[in-house]
Amino acid sequence: MLEAIVLGIVQGTSEWLPVSSQGSVTAVGSFLFDLNLADAIAFALWLHVGTAFSALIAFRQEILALAREALTDPMHPSPLLRFGVAGTMASMVIGVPVILVLDDISGLVGAGAMLVVGVAMLGTAFILRARPEGGSRTRDDLSLVDALAFGVAQGFAAIPGLSRSGLTVSMLLGRRFDRAEALAISFLMSIPASIGAAVFAGLDGDGIGLTEGLVGALASAAVGLASIKALLAVAHRVNFAAFVGVVGVAVIVGGIAQVVWF
Repeated sequence: MLEAIVLGIVQGTSEWLPVSSQGSVTAVGSFLFDLNLADAIAFALWLHVGTAFSALIAFRQEILALAREALTDPMHPSPLLRFGVAGTMASMVIGVPVILVLDDISGLVGAGAMLVVGVAMLGTAFILRARPEGGSRTRDDLSLVDALAFGVAQGFAAIPGLSRSGLTVSMLLGRRFDRAEALAISFLMSIPASIGAAVFAGLDGDGIGLTEGLVGALASAAVGLASIKALLAVAHRVNFAAFVGVVGVAVIVGGIAQVVWF
C-alpha cells in the first residue's frame, strides 16, 4: 500500500513536469521497491488514470463546454475541439503501436529516438531564447498542423524516458503559443492519452492489485491536481527556454545511458 502511494505521488508530480512520468514511476518501482520491469511499466501506465482525473477536475469547465458544443453544433466545431480530435487520432497512430510492442522494442532503437528528440529540443530552446518575449497564440488559433505536430509528439512520448509534457509544451512554444496556453492545452490533451494508457494497463491486468491500484490512482489524482494548479499559476514566470533546454539535455543523457547499457 505504501509503495502504491509513493508511486502515485511520483506520477502526480512528474506527469506535468518536463520529465518522463512513465520512466520515473518505472525507475522508482524497479530500483526502490524491487518490482520487475514489466510490472513497473504496467503500474506506471495504470497510474495515468489518476492524473487524467486530476486534469478532468482542473479543466471541467472547458471540457463541459466542449461536450455541449459537440452535441449542439457538431458541424461547426471550435478550433480546440478540432485540435483535440485530430491530435488524439495522431497520438493513437504513433502511440498505440509503441505501447503494444514496448517489451519488444530494442533498447538501442529507444535510445536513438531519445537522442534525436533531445537534439531537437535543444534547437527549440535556442529558438525560444532568441525570442524571449514569447508567443501570443491562444487555443482559438489552433490549426490542423498544430494538431498533427502535437499528436506526433505525444505519441512518441509512449517511449519510456520521453516526457509527454516536455515534448508537447516544447512543440506548442515553438509554434508561438502563449506560455500559459501551451501548458493548459498540453494538460487538457493529456486526458484522452492518459485514459487510453490506463485502459490498456487495466485490460492487461498483470502486476496491478485492485486495492493497490485504487490507492495509487487516488494519490496520483490528488497530487496531480495540486501540481496542475501550481504550474499554471507560475506559467508566466517560468523561463521556458531553460525549461526546454534542461529537458533536451536530460533526454540526451538518458539516450546515451541506454546506448552504453545495451
